[in-house]
Amino acid sequence: MNDISSTQVQHTAGPQDIGFAYQFYYFMLLALELRHGQKVGFEVKDDVHIDKGDGITILFQTKHTVIANNQGVIQNLTTLDIDLWKTLNNWTDFIKSNNNNFLKKHSFVLVTNKNEGNNQFINLLSVLNTDKDIDKAIVKIKELKNKTKDETLQKYILNLISLDKTKLLSFFSKVSIETGVDDIIERVKSKILEKCVQDRFVEPIFEKLSSNFHEAKYTDIKDRKNFEISFDDFKNKFGKCFQIAFQEKSLPKRELQVLLPENLENQTFIKQLIDVGEIQSGSKYIKEYTTQMLKALNHFSFWIDENFVLPTDMDDFKKNSIQIWANEFRAKYRQIEKKISSGIPASDLEEDIGNLSIELVDYLRQQDLSIPSYPPIGIEFSNGHYYALSDKLEIGWHFNWKKKYS
Repeated sequence: MNDISSTQVQHTAGPQDIGFAYQFYYFMLLALELRHGQKVGFEVKDDVHIDKGDGITILFQTKHTVIANNQGVIQNLTTLDIDLWKTLNNWTDFIKSNNNNFLKKHSFVLVTNKNEGNNQFINLLSVLNTDKDIDKAIVKIKELKNKTKDETLQKYILNLISLDKTKLLSFFSKVSIETGVDDIIERVKSKILEKCVQDRFVEPIFEKLSSNFHEAKYTDIKDRKNFEISFDDFKNKFGKCFQIAFQEKSLPKRELQVLLPENLENQTFIKQLIDVGEIQSGSKYIKEYTTQMLKALNHFSFWIDENFVLPTDMDDFKKNSIQIWANEFRAKYRQIEKKISSGIPASDLEEDIGNLSIELVDYLRQQDLSIPSYPPIGIEFSNGHYYALSDKLEIGWHFNWKKKYS
Protein backbone atom coordinates (compact mmCIF):
# COMPACT_ATOMS: atom_id res chain seq x y z
CA MET A 1 0.00 0.00 0.00
CA ASN A 2 1.68 3.20 -1.21
CA ASP A 3 -0.73 5.83 0.10
CA ILE A 4 -0.43 7.01 3.69
CA SER A 5 -3.58 8.35 5.29
CA SER A 6 -3.60 11.75 7.00
CA THR A 7 -4.25 9.97 10.30
CA GLN A 8 -1.11 7.88 9.85
CA VAL A 9 0.92 11.00 9.01
CA GLN A 10 -0.28 12.71 12.19
CA HIS A 11 0.97 9.81 14.27
CA THR A 12 4.41 9.38 12.73
CA ALA A 13 7.38 10.18 14.93
CA GLY A 14 8.96 12.76 12.62
CA PRO A 15 7.13 15.95 13.71
CA GLN A 16 7.32 14.90 17.36
CA ASP A 17 11.06 14.26 17.10
CA ILE A 18 11.54 17.68 15.54
CA GLY A 19 9.58 19.20 18.41
CA PHE A 20 11.94 17.59 20.94
CA ALA A 21 14.95 18.74 18.93
CA TYR A 22 13.52 22.26 18.79
CA GLN A 23 13.17 22.25 22.57
CA PHE A 24 16.72 20.96 23.03
CA TYR A 25 18.31 23.54 20.73
CA TYR A 26 16.34 26.32 22.42
CA PHE A 27 17.78 25.04 25.69
CA MET A 28 21.26 25.25 24.11
CA LEU A 29 20.54 28.81 23.02
CA LEU A 30 19.58 29.83 26.55
CA ALA A 31 22.66 28.08 27.95
CA LEU A 32 24.83 30.13 25.61
CA GLU A 33 23.15 33.30 26.92
CA LEU A 34 23.59 32.47 30.63
CA ARG A 35 24.85 35.17 32.95
CA HIS A 36 26.71 34.77 36.22
CA GLY A 37 24.37 33.43 38.92
CA GLN A 38 21.88 31.94 36.43
CA LYS A 39 20.95 28.32 35.77
CA VAL A 40 19.04 26.77 32.87
CA GLY A 41 17.12 23.50 33.18
CA PHE A 42 15.71 21.03 30.66
CA GLU A 43 12.43 19.23 31.46
CA VAL A 44 12.72 20.08 35.16
CA LYS A 45 10.27 22.86 36.04
CA ASP A 46 8.88 23.17 32.50
CA ASP A 47 10.04 22.39 28.97
CA VAL A 48 12.93 24.72 29.75
CA HIS A 49 13.47 27.14 32.63
CA ILE A 50 15.96 29.72 33.81
CA ASP A 51 16.64 30.43 37.48
CA LYS A 52 17.96 33.98 37.73
CA GLY A 53 20.28 35.34 40.37
CA ASP A 54 17.52 37.53 41.87
CA GLY A 55 15.33 34.51 42.67
CA ILE A 56 13.03 34.86 39.66
CA THR A 57 12.37 31.77 37.51
CA ILE A 58 11.36 32.03 33.87
CA LEU A 59 9.34 29.08 32.58
CA PHE A 60 9.49 28.34 28.85
CA GLN A 61 7.09 26.23 26.83
CA THR A 62 8.31 25.41 23.31
CA LYS A 63 5.90 24.56 20.51
CA HIS A 64 7.05 23.59 17.02
CA THR A 65 5.11 22.85 13.87
CA VAL A 66 6.12 21.48 10.48
CA ILE A 67 2.87 22.62 8.85
CA ALA A 68 3.39 25.24 6.14
CA ASN A 69 1.51 26.58 3.13
CA ASN A 70 2.42 25.98 -0.51
CA GLN A 71 4.96 28.80 -0.36
CA GLY A 72 6.71 27.19 2.62
CA VAL A 73 5.45 29.77 5.12
CA ILE A 74 4.88 28.27 8.58
CA GLN A 75 1.30 28.36 9.85
CA ASN A 76 0.16 31.12 12.20
CA LEU A 77 -0.42 30.87 15.93
CA THR A 78 -4.15 31.45 15.66
CA THR A 79 -6.31 32.98 18.37
CA LEU A 80 -7.77 29.58 19.27
CA ASP A 81 -4.61 27.57 18.64
CA ILE A 82 -4.60 24.46 20.84
CA ASP A 83 -0.88 24.89 21.62
CA LEU A 84 -1.51 28.38 22.97
CA TRP A 85 -4.38 27.46 25.25
CA LYS A 86 -2.86 24.18 26.42
CA THR A 87 0.22 26.12 27.49
CA LEU A 88 -1.87 28.71 29.34
CA ASN A 89 -3.80 25.88 30.96
CA ASN A 90 -0.60 24.20 32.17
CA TRP A 91 0.65 27.43 33.70
CA THR A 92 -2.75 28.01 35.32
CA ASP A 93 -2.44 24.60 36.98
CA PHE A 94 1.03 25.54 38.23
CA ILE A 95 -0.37 28.71 39.79
CA LYS A 96 -3.26 26.87 41.44
CA SER A 97 -1.06 24.12 42.88
CA ASN A 98 1.44 26.51 44.46
CA ASN A 99 1.26 29.23 47.10
CA ASN A 100 0.68 32.91 46.54
CA ASN A 101 4.39 33.64 46.15
CA PHE A 102 4.55 31.53 42.97
CA LEU A 103 3.38 34.35 40.72
CA LYS A 104 5.76 36.81 42.35
CA LYS A 105 8.73 34.61 41.55
CA HIS A 106 7.83 33.33 38.06
CA SER A 107 7.51 34.62 34.52
CA PHE A 108 6.15 32.67 31.56
CA VAL A 109 7.29 32.52 27.93
CA LEU A 110 5.70 30.59 25.07
CA VAL A 111 8.23 30.08 22.27
CA THR A 112 7.04 28.85 18.88
CA ASN A 113 8.09 28.81 15.26
CA LYS A 114 4.50 29.62 14.32
CA ASN A 115 3.94 33.14 13.02
CA GLU A 116 1.84 35.66 14.92
CA GLY A 117 -0.68 36.68 12.30
CA ASN A 118 -3.61 38.53 13.84
CA ASN A 119 -3.78 36.78 17.19
CA GLN A 120 -6.50 38.36 19.32
CA PHE A 121 -5.13 36.96 22.57
CA ILE A 122 -1.69 38.50 21.94
CA ASN A 123 -3.44 41.79 21.19
CA LEU A 124 -5.42 41.40 24.41
CA LEU A 125 -2.21 41.02 26.44
CA SER A 126 -0.80 44.16 24.86
CA VAL A 127 -3.90 46.21 25.69
CA LEU A 128 -4.12 44.79 29.21
CA ASN A 129 -0.53 45.78 29.99
CA THR A 130 -1.58 49.35 29.26
CA ASP A 131 -5.08 49.74 30.70
CA LYS A 132 -4.94 47.04 33.45
CA ASP A 133 -8.68 46.40 32.88
CA ILE A 134 -8.94 42.71 33.77
CA ASP A 135 -12.76 42.72 33.60
CA LYS A 136 -12.67 43.78 29.94
CA ALA A 137 -10.05 41.13 29.26
CA ILE A 138 -12.19 38.41 30.86
CA VAL A 139 -15.19 39.43 28.74
CA LYS A 140 -13.04 39.17 25.63
CA ILE A 141 -11.75 35.72 26.63
CA LYS A 142 -15.30 34.50 27.23
CA GLU A 143 -16.19 35.68 23.74
CA LEU A 144 -13.32 33.62 22.37
CA LYS A 145 -14.60 30.58 24.28
CA ASN A 146 -18.01 30.98 22.69
CA LYS A 147 -16.43 30.96 19.21
CA THR A 148 -15.26 27.36 19.51
CA LYS A 149 -17.10 24.09 19.94
CA ASP A 150 -13.91 22.26 20.87
CA GLU A 151 -14.61 21.01 24.38
CA THR A 152 -10.92 20.72 25.23
CA LEU A 153 -10.33 24.35 24.28
CA GLN A 154 -13.37 25.43 26.27
CA LYS A 155 -12.06 23.54 29.31
CA TYR A 156 -8.66 25.22 29.02
CA ILE A 157 -10.23 28.69 28.76
CA LEU A 158 -12.57 28.11 31.69
CA ASN A 159 -9.68 26.90 33.81
CA LEU A 160 -7.74 30.06 33.00
CA ILE A 161 -10.48 32.55 33.86
CA SER A 162 -11.34 30.63 37.04
CA LEU A 163 -8.28 32.30 38.59
CA ASP A 164 -9.27 35.20 40.80
CA LYS A 165 -8.93 38.54 39.05
CA THR A 166 -5.88 39.70 41.01
CA LYS A 167 -3.94 36.55 40.13
CA LEU A 168 -5.15 36.60 36.53
CA LEU A 169 -3.99 40.20 36.06
CA SER A 170 -0.63 39.37 37.65
CA PHE A 171 -0.31 36.24 35.51
CA PHE A 172 -1.05 38.05 32.25
CA SER A 173 1.47 40.74 33.10
CA LYS A 174 4.14 38.04 33.29
CA VAL A 175 3.23 36.16 30.09
CA SER A 176 5.09 36.79 26.84
CA ILE A 177 4.71 34.99 23.53
CA GLU A 178 7.63 34.74 21.11
CA THR A 179 6.41 33.81 17.64
CA GLY A 180 8.40 33.14 14.47
CA VAL A 181 11.30 31.62 16.38
CA ASP A 182 12.44 29.41 13.53
CA ASP A 183 15.85 28.31 12.25
CA ILE A 184 16.76 27.55 15.85
CA ILE A 185 20.03 25.83 14.93
CA GLU A 186 21.16 28.92 13.04
CA ARG A 187 20.34 31.01 16.09
CA VAL A 188 22.53 28.75 18.22
CA LYS A 189 25.35 29.02 15.68
CA SER A 190 24.96 32.80 15.61
CA LYS A 191 25.36 32.90 19.38
CA ILE A 192 28.48 30.72 19.09
CA LEU A 193 29.86 33.15 16.54
CA GLU A 194 29.36 36.01 18.99
CA LYS A 195 31.53 34.15 21.47
CA CYS A 196 34.31 32.92 19.18
CA VAL A 197 34.21 35.80 16.64
CA GLN A 198 35.54 33.55 13.86
CA ASP A 199 33.23 32.02 11.25
CA ARG A 200 35.45 29.06 10.51
CA PHE A 201 35.22 27.77 14.08
CA VAL A 202 31.42 27.88 14.37
CA GLU A 203 30.68 24.45 12.85
CA PRO A 204 33.35 22.54 14.82
CA ILE A 205 32.28 24.22 18.08
CA PHE A 206 28.59 23.62 17.36
CA GLU A 207 29.19 19.92 16.70
CA LYS A 208 31.30 19.49 19.82
CA LEU A 209 28.96 21.50 22.05
CA SER A 210 25.84 19.74 20.76
CA SER A 211 27.43 16.32 21.23
CA ASN A 212 28.52 17.11 24.79
CA PHE A 213 25.12 18.56 25.68
CA HIS A 214 23.37 15.43 24.40
CA GLU A 215 25.74 13.21 26.37
CA ALA A 216 25.30 15.25 29.55
CA LYS A 217 21.51 15.16 29.17
CA TYR A 218 21.51 11.39 28.65
CA THR A 219 23.81 10.78 31.61
CA ASP A 220 21.91 13.02 34.03
CA ILE A 221 18.50 11.67 33.09
CA LYS A 222 19.77 8.07 33.20
CA ASP A 223 21.13 8.72 36.69
CA ARG A 224 17.78 10.30 37.64
CA LYS A 225 19.29 13.73 38.07
CA ASN A 226 17.85 17.01 36.90
CA PHE A 227 19.50 18.19 33.72
CA GLU A 228 20.44 21.73 34.71
CA ILE A 229 23.43 23.86 33.76
CA SER A 230 24.61 26.84 35.77
CA PHE A 231 26.86 29.57 34.43
CA ASP A 232 29.79 27.93 36.23
CA ASP A 233 28.81 24.48 34.91
CA PHE A 234 28.83 25.83 31.37
CA LYS A 235 32.21 27.45 31.92
CA ASN A 236 33.79 24.37 33.53
CA LYS A 237 32.11 21.51 31.64
CA PHE A 238 31.54 22.96 28.20
CA GLY A 239 34.00 25.84 27.93
CA LYS A 240 36.55 23.51 26.37
CA CYS A 241 34.29 23.23 23.32
CA PHE A 242 35.35 26.81 22.50
CA GLN A 243 39.01 26.20 23.21
CA ILE A 244 39.82 25.52 19.60
CA ALA A 245 38.94 29.11 18.63
CA PHE A 246 41.36 30.61 21.13
CA GLN A 247 44.27 28.19 21.01
CA GLU A 248 46.96 29.31 18.69
CA LYS A 249 47.97 26.65 16.17
CA SER A 250 45.00 24.33 16.55
CA LEU A 251 43.24 22.37 13.83
CA PRO A 252 39.53 21.63 14.33
CA LYS A 253 38.18 18.12 13.94
CA ARG A 254 34.66 17.56 12.69
CA GLU A 255 32.24 14.72 12.15
CA LEU A 256 32.59 14.76 8.38
CA GLN A 257 30.61 12.22 6.37
CA VAL A 258 32.57 9.21 5.14
CA LEU A 259 31.25 7.45 2.03
CA LEU A 260 32.87 4.04 1.64
CA PRO A 261 33.46 2.68 -1.89
CA GLU A 262 31.41 -0.35 -2.96
CA ASN A 263 34.30 -2.83 -3.33
CA LEU A 264 36.77 -2.09 -0.57
CA GLU A 265 39.25 -4.73 -1.70
CA ASN A 266 39.63 -3.10 -5.12
CA GLN A 267 41.48 -0.22 -3.49
CA THR A 268 45.18 -0.20 -4.31
CA PHE A 269 46.28 0.35 -0.73
CA ILE A 270 44.19 -2.61 0.46
CA LYS A 271 45.62 -4.81 -2.33
CA GLN A 272 49.11 -3.87 -1.12
CA LEU A 273 48.31 -4.76 2.51
CA ILE A 274 46.72 -8.08 1.50
CA ASP A 275 49.64 -9.00 -0.76
CA VAL A 276 52.24 -8.51 1.98
CA GLY A 277 50.12 -10.45 4.46
CA GLU A 278 49.29 -7.59 6.84
CA ILE A 279 45.57 -8.38 6.45
CA GLN A 280 43.57 -11.18 4.87
CA SER A 281 40.81 -10.85 2.28
CA GLY A 282 37.50 -10.23 4.09
CA SER A 283 39.20 -8.85 7.20
CA LYS A 284 37.19 -6.46 9.39
CA TYR A 285 40.20 -4.13 9.35
CA ILE A 286 39.68 -3.33 5.66
CA LYS A 287 36.68 -1.14 6.49
CA GLU A 288 38.52 0.39 9.46
CA TYR A 289 41.59 1.32 7.40
CA THR A 290 39.44 2.74 4.60
CA THR A 291 37.50 4.87 7.08
CA GLN A 292 40.75 6.21 8.54
CA MET A 293 41.99 7.14 5.08
CA LEU A 294 38.78 8.92 4.08
CA LYS A 295 38.53 10.77 7.40
CA ALA A 296 42.07 12.07 6.94
CA LEU A 297 41.42 13.13 3.34
CA ASN A 298 38.15 14.85 4.29
CA HIS A 299 39.83 16.81 7.06
CA PHE A 300 42.75 17.82 4.88
CA SER A 301 40.29 19.23 2.32
CA PHE A 302 38.31 20.97 5.07
CA TRP A 303 41.43 22.57 6.57
CA ILE A 304 42.56 23.85 3.19
CA ASP A 305 39.10 25.05 2.08
CA GLU A 306 38.59 26.94 5.36
CA ASN A 307 42.10 28.43 5.23
CA PHE A 308 43.37 26.74 8.37
CA VAL A 309 46.39 25.58 6.40
CA LEU A 310 47.98 26.76 3.18
CA PRO A 311 48.34 24.44 0.19
CA THR A 312 52.09 24.95 0.48
CA ASP A 313 51.94 23.73 4.09
CA MET A 314 50.20 20.58 2.90
CA ASP A 315 52.85 20.13 0.22
CA ASP A 316 55.58 20.33 2.88
CA PHE A 317 53.60 17.95 5.09
CA LYS A 318 53.34 15.42 2.27
CA LYS A 319 57.03 15.70 1.36
CA ASN A 320 58.04 15.16 4.97
CA SER A 321 55.70 12.16 5.30
CA ILE A 322 57.16 10.56 2.19
CA GLN A 323 60.69 11.24 3.40
CA ILE A 324 59.98 9.42 6.67
CA TRP A 325 58.72 6.46 4.63
CA ALA A 326 61.69 6.61 2.23
CA ASN A 327 64.24 6.63 5.06
CA GLU A 328 62.66 3.64 6.75
CA PHE A 329 62.16 1.81 3.44
CA ARG A 330 65.90 2.10 2.75
CA ALA A 331 66.77 0.99 6.26
CA LYS A 332 64.46 -2.02 6.10
CA TYR A 333 65.57 -3.25 2.68
CA ARG A 334 69.27 -2.44 2.84
CA GLN A 335 70.24 -6.10 3.40
CA ILE A 336 67.77 -7.26 0.73
CA GLU A 337 69.43 -4.96 -1.81
CA LYS A 338 72.86 -6.36 -0.91
CA LYS A 339 71.68 -9.94 -1.35
CA ILE A 340 70.09 -9.18 -4.73
CA SER A 341 73.27 -7.37 -5.81
CA SER A 342 75.26 -10.48 -4.87
CA GLY A 343 73.17 -12.55 -7.30
CA ILE A 344 70.41 -14.00 -5.10
CA PRO A 345 67.08 -13.92 -7.01
CA ALA A 346 64.44 -11.68 -5.43
CA SER A 347 62.00 -14.59 -5.63
CA ASP A 348 64.16 -16.52 -3.14
CA LEU A 349 63.89 -13.66 -0.67
CA GLU A 350 60.09 -13.29 -0.79
CA GLU A 351 59.52 -14.53 2.77
CA ASP A 352 62.03 -12.03 4.17
CA ILE A 353 60.56 -9.24 2.03
CA GLY A 354 57.05 -10.03 3.32
CA ASN A 355 58.20 -9.82 6.92
CA LEU A 356 60.05 -6.56 6.31
CA SER A 357 56.99 -5.12 4.52
CA ILE A 358 54.84 -5.67 7.60
CA GLU A 359 57.56 -4.18 9.82
CA LEU A 360 57.56 -1.10 7.57
CA VAL A 361 53.78 -0.77 7.89
CA ASP A 362 54.02 -1.14 11.68
CA TYR A 363 56.75 1.50 11.88
CA LEU A 364 54.79 4.09 9.92
CA ARG A 365 51.66 3.42 11.96
CA GLN A 366 53.56 4.69 14.99
CA GLN A 367 54.23 8.09 13.38
CA ASP A 368 52.25 11.07 14.65
CA LEU A 369 52.71 13.53 11.80
CA SER A 370 52.59 17.32 11.98
CA ILE A 371 51.50 19.93 9.48
CA PRO A 372 53.91 22.92 9.59
CA SER A 373 53.08 25.38 12.42
CA TYR A 374 50.60 22.99 14.03
CA PRO A 375 50.76 20.28 16.69
CA PRO A 376 50.61 16.58 15.63
CA ILE A 377 47.43 15.56 13.85
CA GLY A 378 47.10 12.26 15.73
CA ILE A 379 47.82 8.62 14.96
CA GLU A 380 44.49 7.96 13.24
CA PHE A 381 44.89 10.76 10.69
CA SER A 382 48.58 9.94 10.26
CA ASN A 383 47.74 6.32 9.47
CA GLY A 384 44.97 7.44 7.10
CA HIS A 385 47.43 9.76 5.35
CA TYR A 386 49.89 6.91 4.70
CA TYR A 387 47.07 4.70 3.40
CA ALA A 388 46.13 7.49 0.98
CA LEU A 389 49.72 7.84 -0.22
CA SER A 390 49.95 4.10 -0.83
CA ASP A 391 46.57 4.13 -2.59
CA LYS A 392 47.93 6.75 -5.01
CA LEU A 393 51.13 4.68 -5.41
CA GLU A 394 53.30 7.43 -3.98
CA ILE A 395 54.66 4.95 -1.43
CA GLY A 396 54.55 1.16 -1.05
CA TRP A 397 55.39 -1.63 1.34
CA HIS A 398 56.79 -4.48 -0.78
CA PHE A 399 60.39 -4.20 -2.01
CA ASN A 400 59.15 -4.28 -5.61
CA TRP A 401 55.94 -2.31 -5.03
CA LYS A 402 56.43 -0.03 -8.05
CA LYS A 403 56.59 -2.98 -10.49
CA LYS A 404 53.79 -4.91 -8.80
CA TYR A 405 51.21 -2.12 -8.82
CA SER A 406 52.13 0.34 -11.57
